[in-house]
Amino acid sequence: MNTLVICTTCADGQGRALLEAVENEALARDSAQAIRGQACMAACSQGCTAALQGAGKHSYLFGRLAPDAASVAALLAVAAQHAEPGDGLLAWERRPERLKSGLIARLPPLG
Repeated sequence: MNTLVICTTCADGQGRALLEAVENEALARDSAQAIRGQACMAACSQGCTAALQGAGKHSYLFGRLAPDAASVAALLAVAAQHAEPGDGLLAWERRPERLKSGLIARLPPLG
C-alpha cells in the first residue's frame, strides 16, 4: 500500500494543519489513500514537508508546502499517481504544478 506521510512538526504547527487539511479533503472525497503524520522528517529549512512511500516504488520527499487548498489538492493528486501500477516514478510533466518545484529527494525502491 502507498502512504502519504506529512511532517507534523514543520513550521510552528503548519505541518499539523497540513496533515489535518489533507485528511479532511481525503475524507470528503471518500479516498482510500493511506495518510499518516510523522514527527520531524529532518527537512526543517524546507517548510512543510510530505513524503510518498510504497513497496517496490520510488519514494519522494516534497517541501515548501503550505496548509492551503493548492497543496492539499496537489498532494492528493500526486498520491493517486504514485499508487498507480508500476515503480512509482512520477513523470515531471504529470505532477501538479504545485509539486514541480519543492522536490527535496527521490529515492529508488528497495530491492
